[in-house]
Amino acid sequence: MHAFLRGLTSAWWVVAVGWRALAAAMPSVGDVLPPPAAGAMDIHHINTGEGSAALLVLPDRTTLLIDCGSNQDTARPPRFKAPRRPDDSRLPGEWIARYIRHVHPLGPEAPVDYAVVSHFHADHMGGFPELFRHVRIGRLFDRGWPDYGEPLPFTGPLAGLYKAALAGQVERHGMQVERFRGGVADQVVLRREPQRYPEFEVRHLAVNGEVWTGEGTTLRRRIATTEKPNENALCAALRVRYGRFEYFTGGDLPGAAEKPDVPAARDMESAVAWVTGPVDVTVLNHHGNADSTTPFFLSVLQPRVGIAQVWDAQQVGPVTLARLRSERIAPGPRDLFMTNAGWEGRAEHIVRVFGEAAGRRHIEDLKTMITAAQGHIIVRVAPGGDSYAVIVLTDADESLRVRSVHGPYMSR
Repeated sequence: MHAFLRGLTSAWWVVAVGWRALAAAMPSVGDVLPPPAAGAMDIHHINTGEGSAALLVLPDRTTLLIDCGSNQDTARPPRFKAPRRPDDSRLPGEWIARYIRHVHPLGPEAPVDYAVVSHFHADHMGGFPELFRHVRIGRLFDRGWPDYGEPLPFTGPLAGLYKAALAGQVERHGMQVERFRGGVADQVVLRREPQRYPEFEVRHLAVNGEVWTGEGTTLRRRIATTEKPNENALCAALRVRYGRFEYFTGGDLPGAAEKPDVPAARDMESAVAWVTGPVDVTVLNHHGNADSTTPFFLSVLQPRVGIAQVWDAQQVGPVTLARLRSERIAPGPRDLFMTNAGWEGRAEHIVRVFGEAAGRRHIEDLKTMITAAQGHIIVRVAPGGDSYAVIVLTDADESLRVRSVHGPYMSR
């Protein structure tokens, strides 16, 4: 009994230390974002209005960039697309690079250790050619290297720009490129002090239609050899674990549709959910569109915090918002953060897409059900991973000033 009480006291002491370190690095509204405490982890969801990008600063200051979206060539009506943030004076890839240089723990000239390309859609990887002009990447993982062939060849103008940019970085700067491997936990690893953080792991859960089984590095194929998949079904998905804290991101991973005869490849979420398990924070798959973040997926992951990287008027849609708020699907409170909320013309487009009554109701729901709805969204995890907070920064300029602070939350 005495040993048990000593263990319990020790565990609470560790949690208390983490809370104090987190509180010491917590800013107030209007402050410039301070650097994280030693051993903390920051996950920066960078908003340019053009797609997805997230910079992870891991506990030993290893850095990982997941996606670098740029949709500047997408032909959409102005009311459909969010405006570029902070403004149109630079391309999204350069804005993302400048943000990285501002927050990089080793200084503005330091390279990013790793980059992961979730899949080959412009709103997730179209900014890499421009980013390479301003920031060096040590090692990049994508689903197609080196031949970019099966299961779905990556071809066309965007592919040509991307492949040429990779070749230039390999030749001039020695960047290493590898195929993202599903099931493994040894591609993205701590590079500086791994021995200090034995409870840290980045596990690759799925890629190219194959999903980790949860045993060793074994994968299970979800796509029949006779079926031609779409790009979203091939997304790279991963889970970051730091002590008790867990974070999921899966690009545009699709979920089950309403029709009972939909091929398995259209429901990658269910297979991935089984091996992911409950998490603290999830990025909403496919930006919160109705074909993803399904009831089953949410019922398994049960995230306390959801993050939507929004760039079009339909994200997050009414169906997804209802799922996120449903106590029957996933009990307990849930906070939802969006990188973009309202812009000129968005309300009009929502009404046109969803109808007058449903559209107006959804506009009001977005106002009342979203915890914070504009800016860069940072998840700051305490040393050891026992607690975390969410910090929202202004995206109107590069000041890194705090708009709001949420939490702290206890990790599972």
